[in-house]
Amino acid sequence: MSLSAKGFIRSVPGVAGRFVCTFLINNILYSATGSFSTAVPEFISDDATLKYDSIGDLTSTRSFSGRVGVDDIALIFRNGPTITGRLTKLVNPPSDVSGSAVWH
Repeated sequence: MSLSAKGFIRSVPGVAGRFVCTFLINNILYSATGSFSTAVPEFISDDATLKYDSIGDLTSTRSFSGRVGVDDIALIFRNGPTITGRLTKLVNPPSDVSGSAVWH
């Protein structure tokens, strides 16, 4: 992954297994809403990094796998991009995760 952007990723409060993320790229916000295939406790990372090869990677529905907790998150999308970050709200125990997200 040759390009990167800063942003945030966090669970949707009160909606089990859902998350949102937003990253600023060339003064444009790229966001995704996603869901995990299993329950994941609420989490927040206000200092997340998105790594990607092209803006075209950040379109449509994409599957991912990764890990949430104890103090970090890492999601790896099947088409290449990754989201990593330190958690502000700790998650214990950590969980291996999978699911999908829609970029918009």
